[in-house]
Amino acid sequence: MTDLFTPGPGSVFDPTADLPEGTTVLEASAGTGKTYTIAAAATRFIALGQGRIDRTMLVTFARSASLELRSRVHERLQSSMRVLGQAMTGRGPQDVDPVDAQLCTGSADELARRHANLRQALADFDRVVIATTHEFCARLLGELGTLVDHDTTMCFVSDMTAVRSQVIDDAYLARAATGSTSLGHEQARVIGAAALAHPALPLLPGPGCSGDEQERLDFATEVRARMARRRRAMGIYGFADMIERIDEALADPCTGELAAQTLAARFDLVMVDEFQDTDPLQWRILERAFHHRTRLVVIGDPKQSIYGFRGADLQAYLDARSCADQCFTLGRNHRSDACVVDGIAQLFGRSSLGGPGQTICLTPVTSSHEQCRVWLDDAVNAPGVHVRAIAPDQELPAAEARKAVVADLVREFVALLARGRIDDGGTIRNLRAADLAVLVRSRRAGDQVRRALTRAGIPAVFTGGETIFGSEAARAWLCLLDAMCDPRPQLLFELSLTELIGWTPGRLARASDEARNQLLVLVTSLRETMDRTGPTGVLERLCVQQDGGRPGLMARLLSDDRDGERAYTDLRHVTELLEYERRRSGRDLVGLRDWLAGSIRESAERADDDAVRRLETDHCAVSIMTIHRAKGLQFPVVALPDMANKYIGGEAADRLGRSLVHAGGVLSLDLFGDRSPERHRAKIAEEQAEDLRLLYVAATRAQSRLIAWWTRTRHNTSRSALHRLLMNPHDRIELSSSCPVGTDVVASCAGRELVRLTPVPRLAGAPEAPLPPTGSPRLAGRVLTSTIDHSWSRTSYSSLVAGIHGAPGGPIGLDEHGTDDEPQLEGRPAAQADGPGAAGDATPLSELPGGTQFGSLVHSILESVDPAGPDLAERTTAATRRMLTQWPVSGVPAEQLSLGLQAVMDTPLGELTGGASLRHIGAANRLAELSFDLPLGSANGSRELGAIAELWGDRSLVPADDPLVGYGQVLADSGAARTVLRGFLTGSIDAVLRLPSAGVSTEPGQPVASATARYVVIDYKTNRVPTLPHATLGPHAYTPAAMTRAMIEAHYPLQALLYCVGLHRYLGWRLPGYDPVHHLAGVGYLFLRGMSGPEGPADAAMPPGVFTWHPRAELIEAVSGLLAGGHHAEGGAA
Repeated sequence: MTDLFTPGPGSVFDPTADLPEGTTVLEASAGTGKTYTIAAAATRFIALGQGRIDRTMLVTFARSASLELRSRVHERLQSSMRVLGQAMTGRGPQDVDPVDAQLCTGSADELARRHANLRQALADFDRVVIATTHEFCARLLGELGTLVDHDTTMCFVSDMTAVRSQVIDDAYLARAATGSTSLGHEQARVIGAAALAHPALPLLPGPGCSGDEQERLDFATEVRARMARRRRAMGIYGFADMIERIDEALADPCTGELAAQTLAARFDLVMVDEFQDTDPLQWRILERAFHHRTRLVVIGDPKQSIYGFRGADLQAYLDARSCADQCFTLGRNHRSDACVVDGIAQLFGRSSLGGPGQTICLTPVTSSHEQCRVWLDDAVNAPGVHVRAIAPDQELPAAEARKAVVADLVREFVALLARGRIDDGGTIRNLRAADLAVLVRSRRAGDQVRRALTRAGIPAVFTGGETIFGSEAARAWLCLLDAMCDPRPQLLFELSLTELIGWTPGRLARASDEARNQLLVLVTSLRETMDRTGPTGVLERLCVQQDGGRPGLMARLLSDDRDGERAYTDLRHVTELLEYERRRSGRDLVGLRDWLAGSIRESAERADDDAVRRLETDHCAVSIMTIHRAKGLQFPVVALPDMANKYIGGEAADRLGRSLVHAGGVLSLDLFGDRSPERHRAKIAEEQAEDLRLLYVAATRAQSRLIAWWTRTRHNTSRSALHRLLMNPHDRIELSSSCPVGTDVVASCAGRELVRLTPVPRLAGAPEAPLPPTGSPRLAGRVLTSTIDHSWSRTSYSSLVAGIHGAPGGPIGLDEHGTDDEPQLEGRPAAQADGPGAAGDATPLSELPGGTQFGSLVHSILESVDPAGPDLAERTTAATRRMLTQWPVSGVPAEQLSLGLQAVMDTPLGELTGGASLRHIGAANRLAELSFDLPLGSANGSRELGAIAELWGDRSLVPADDPLVGYGQVLADSGAARTVLRGFLTGSIDAVLRLPSAGVSTEPGQPVASATARYVVIDYKTNRVPTLPHATLGPHAYTPAAMTRAMIEAHYPLQALLYCVGLHRYLGWRLPGYDPVHHLAGVGYLFLRGMSGPEGPADAAMPPGVFTWHPRAELIEAVSGLLAGGHHAEGGAA
């Protein structure tokens, strides 16, 4: 079938060849395995030592796609390492793909290096950047640092819907109050919403010169400016802000080149998936940052560009392709059978799927599946693409045509389930409902199909991805909240007709006064329940059996064979969202009512995952979903009931909502679609091109059988994508925008042997032989059959060492607020020092109380005060008074605590910092509360905590003169040694200090250059150490020996080492050219009660109160690898 195709943009991609330098475009048609290709190419790149995983960035469009890509890359690294391991033992690889086969060729040393590279990549897998487009932008903001105008104290908000609505209304009311607007409120909302939905797009001028046209432009400009000011005032930013700030940073005439070099130097390989859904601004960022600076690979399929309504611009992909250094295609379809691949090729022919001036045609592909895997009866070699033309000689009204299609779809599904067979991986079995999928353009069409299938006894679920706030359940809850707030008869009557109460209009009409009074009593009772237990309690109350033996809500809905399960699932979902909002914001009844009403009003614009409507059942059922939702999925049989149904309004239709159009090749925002017929026609042409791409996406979901329906209607058929393709017998590249329906569609398709068009009669009702109804299953508790892995947990240092401390005081909780991090240490008294700081030399902190609350208080003050700033005493005292209101501790005078902490900040930290104090270093070189989550173990296995003790016994890692050399035996003898390291380790480092390289001096409080800096882990402790009887606690008590004993008894060496691993991983992600030997400069545990101020020794190895430890970089790397499930004997990779 290659003669049907237009030549592709380049040669077929070879995954066994080196990734070329520069920018590469990889055009991957549907089903050609682009995720496999990305994972294989990245694995080969890393295995051959051409790059490291921590210097690799993979970007894709959606969160679900990024999660899948992360999983696939990890699986590929594991499988390739396993194959290499077999090859190293002399066992030749079997049943491997070309990439693994190539990696297994070479000398023993080469195989060993590749195996080591992959093992290192798996150990460092948490450093790889695999992100969505928006996560990618957030990462770039972090990489750019001060080179971008971004306030890191601002809060990211994913859903700006409520703020946008407020800004638009405020702008309109400000104009309306002065009488200076001719816009209606609804018109203003449409204009404002379009301007804020696409804030980076230029505004097209009006087609005329009237004043009201200028007012539209002025209003759009004003709401954009207001929105920017509002976000700044609220301290929030969104997705569009991130992209705009990065673009501005890269375009800056002074620092733009440095910003681009900074980003390019961070990565050896950047791969961007789903690139056909990007926009010009995102491509401009990629071009400026990575084009001709590092390897940049963009992967996409222009035939699947279907997100124009979100601002995606196919022209951006074409621009990237035009300036790329090389272009490749993927030439083999691994999803669909040959009958489907060839049938789709024949259906589309040479037709262009691009907009005006854009030629995008199908590229040649072959199929990995020569035989059709689904057949009906014995027709194994039937075409894979079927078009069912219902009563082709009869013109039907649009509504009747939709009913006829749905009825015939049910008839076809009944036949498939009764007589269809499938080759499922070598096993021949009957078709099941889960093998079938119906892809539709709208939720309304999907609901219509679902109801018809359910009536015929075929289980079906609709997964359209629509928000729950657009459901009847949300409106029912709003009626209930309205009635609770104001139980007027009208509101009670509206509530009675909802799913929550379940009355019919007839019952309402016949209801006696007593029944209506009972409804009022019920609502009053529910309000009391709402005040006590919230929305969850209200739903539980309604599920209880009602007075008179009537069934409760749950039993009533689930006994309904039609949509009861769907209704109950939605009601429970809305209840959970209301409960979450009540707990999050503390809203009262009226506040919850207003929040829900606003969410319903803005439901079309909401995009948060929590609001996506849930499935009502996970039983084996037909999947019904929108085409956009189905992108990336595949099904054995796909049905397309509405691809010949496309209505485009006439000249009088409201066109203001169609706001995006290309002008001069630039995607722009047009606010005058209702006034310019020329622009309207241009938009329609672009929409029709996207309709063709939508049909391509839908058709290519099919693995073995594609079924589409065609009907003749007066207005909806002629401009539909399917009809325009069927009526293109001469295989023209440019399709007509409208094809007459009077032509015989059967005759037009007679020459297409790979597309079977079958005229079928119109059904008057349900199919003749429906399947037996499934009914409602008997409800029962689900039995747990899987095994729970009790070794997997999210743990912390405090959990690892809970109950094993040598001193009383309970678990040590470094990582969790509210735990006792600093137990009292009892036992033999500390050795006393002579000279300055001898007995009796107390500090202001010496006699202050201890405990969890006091520790939290001290930490919060030290985190909030910049020691290097002016007026330290005043600022510290103010912070102390402020924090005492949050962490009140009796017996702690603010002035005394402030004096003690000022002394802490003025104390030289000795050899650890080259004599510098916290005041000299300043907040500019302090990263407070660095939190981390480190994965523990891997698919290859996990280690026990005692393995760290074994590393401690290795004198090449912990030399004999190390002050903590004895801790390894203490840990090995503890009850924690048998703890399995599997799951995640979470923690938070009090502070990381950035210090200059040895011999480099800096001005107090001035930032240290990251390129030459060293980094120190700091932890604050308010522990007391034992003293002689009647002696005063002071610096004299915090000798090196006393602090070493305190460290070991409290298992602080384990904590310090885990913190070093966290910092090691963090710097590996963020610091170009990171080298742990140079950049990791040690650990300082600051025992605050022993820190006396500036008179302390500046050059001491371990001044009073400052425990200093320099763990070797090799030890940190070995523990990092061990935590990831590795073995020190294998190299101790980080």
